[in-house]
Amino acid sequence: MIKKQLFISNLCWKKKDINFVIDCLKQEHISGLDFAPLNFFSTWKNILRNCKKLSIFFRKEGIKINALQGVFFKKNLNLFNTKDKKKIIDHFKIIIKLCKIFRAKKIILGSVNFRNPKNMKVGKADHNFIIFFKHLNKFLKKNNIYLCIETIPMKYRENYIYNIYHLNYLISKINSSNIKINFDTSIYHFRKFKKVEFIDNIKNIKNIQISQPNFKYFENPTKKNLKFLKILKQHKKIKNISLEIIDNQLDKFKFVKSLKNFKTNVIN
Repeated sequence: MIKKQLFISNLCWKKKDINFVIDCLKQEHISGLDFAPLNFFSTWKNILRNCKKLSIFFRKEGIKINALQGVFFKKNLNLFNTKDKKKIIDHFKIIIKLCKIFRAKKIILGSVNFRNPKNMKVGKADHNFIIFFKHLNKFLKKNNIYLCIETIPMKYRENYIYNIYHLNYLISKINSSNIKINFDTSIYHFRKFKKVEFIDNIKNIKNIQISQPNFKYFENPTKKNLKFLKILKQHKKIKNISLEIIDNQLDKFKFVKSLKNFKTNVIN
């Protein structure tokens, strides 16, 4: 059996829940978190200083940060707005600094609003997307950070990168060892599971997140997720797997059951 490190996002719990969550992670041997800064802190103001203190606490508790996510939450920036480009680059520089603080190697990028091309034609949007991330690449490469871009289903209001093959095309055109795919099983929330989509794109996949439809708790895993986890268990290249759950108020019972189910279906 290939040993895996397991992580969970912090999108289903708040700052007040941290001690309970850490106790649960330790008990279930979950390595750490995919961390969204603004699901823990209320603002980007003083984020570097605040995260330095938090990183010391996490290290003391033995909690690793696999990746940063939710990195453009509350920023009101759009990749296809020329006026926003400098602000976006400057914000990415802050996120890279946060990665250094948390000793994380990956940034997960979804954000429907951030990458909404609106009325721009797909060909033009693709061109602008590729040019921008080729430019960003030098900052990622310099700091040895991976940017993992994800596909989001149209039912979650995504109107640009909702097809895994489209994303793989963009990643291939950017052609960087530091810009890859975050493979989230949300692509199967509303349609049939297709193993081939994972296999075809695996060389460009750097991060994997498991999620239930509407990002519910993992207390009753779907057959599609169980099937996918069975594939991951035997895959030598996949060493880290994350569970993504979203909730405004932590349900402790469902959270504990989710961790147990996640661990059981990856380890056993």
